[in-house]
Amino acid sequence: MEILMEKVREISPKTLAVVGYEADGRFLTRVIEYEEADDYETTFSTQQVMDVTCKAFGISLKGLIEGARMLSRITHKPPIAIDRMSGMYFFPVESPLRKACTWIAHSHVLEIEKIEQHLTRVVFKNGRDLVLEVSYATMINQLYRTAQYRYLLSNKIEDILEASQHIAESKWHKKR
Repeated sequence: MEILMEKVREISPKTLAVVGYEADGRFLTRVIEYEEADDYETTFSTQQVMDVTCKAFGISLKGLIEGARMLSRITHKPPIAIDRMSGMYFFPVESPLRKACTWIAHSHVLEIEKIEQHLTRVVFKNGRDLVLEVSYATMINQLYRTAQYRYLLSNKIEDILEASQHIAESKWHKKR
C-alpha cells in the first residue's frame, strides 16, 4: 500500500471509505478504493483529505456540513454530498470535527453486519469489507439518514430545475 506524505490526493467516486486513525500522536488516513491495489495511506488527517476533496468541488467540508444540517435538520454527524452527479455521498461514523473521523461512501454500501456490541462490519458492493469499532445501531442510523438526505437534496434540486425552465440559457430547459 502506497504511503503519501507530500500532497493530499482527492478521493473519487471509486472511494469506498476514508478511515482515520491516530499513531504516535499523529492523525493519519487510510483511503480504501474500489480496487485494493489502489488503496493508499497519507500523513494527512481525514478532515484534511475530505476538505481538500470538497474544495476541489467548490465548497469546504465545513460548508457541506452546514448545508446538510440546514436542509436535513440532522444536527449530529450529518452526511454530505461532495458531488451528486457522480454519487459521492459520504457519511461520518463519528463527529466529523474529529481529525480521525471515518467517512463511508453511501453509494458503495451493500450491507451492515453486527459483529459484537461495538464492532460492526460494512460490506461493500464489490465484496470488500471494513470492520469498525462502532455500534451496529449507529451505522444503520447513519446509513438511513444519508438515504433521507439524498432524497431531500434530490427533491430540492428537482424544484430548482423546474423553476429554471423559465431561464432561456438553462441546459435543463424542458422541451415542449
